Amino acid sequence: MIAPPAGDPRPKPTMIWLRRILAVPVFLVGFVCAVGAVRIFAGNLPGSGVGDGIFAAIAAAAAGTGMYFLIRPDTRRLRGLSKKELLGRALANPLGLAAVLYAAAAIVMIPMPKAAILPGLVAQCAYAVLSATSATKARSWWAHATQAVLGFVLLMGALAGTAEALTKGGFGEGGMVFLLPMYGFLILLPVSSIVRLVRRSATQTPQR
Repeated sequence: MIAPPAGDPRPKPTMIWLRRILAVPVFLVGFVCAVGAVRIFAGNLPGSGVGDGIFAAIAAAAAGTGMYFLIRPDTRRLRGLSKKELLGRALANPLGLAAVLYAAAAIVMIPMPKAAILPGLVAQCAYAVLSATSATKARSWWAHATQAVLGFVLLMGALAGTAEALTKGGFGEGGMVFLLPMYGFLILLPVSSIVRLVRRSATQTPQR
């Protein structure tokens, strides 16, 4: 990415990425507080009162507000895109892909909490395959792979946290099935780098 010239009012790439990186822990704090608030109000946390739930809800709202201001420049740029272009960019970016798959899984998990493990597993498996596939076409494999690993961890944590908020015990022992997409992801991501190198060497081979 080319840095803007001197005097350019646009933010520097370094500041853009610092805001995005800072938004990740802010999101995690807000998500944990939101899950805690839901569990407290649902009576799934013995020893916690209404006051604790209200405090957790306020903390979650504060974290959400902070995250909004951190990523607001990105959301402004995305407003000019059509829905098709926005979805395409989201699916091409590992973090955007994780957000889309989490939203799709949560829509099914909320009305059917006892079967939450099924949409969660499907979302995690889909992420492992799609993020590795898009890595073969990414501009920078290392940058994409770093975001893919972060997205995988965030998606798994968000799915587990949502299940924990909906049902006491969350996924329980059934959560062990998530080892399948994890092992698959650890295999597919390095394979994507090999596929990328093979494609690049094939295009750079001089024709006789």
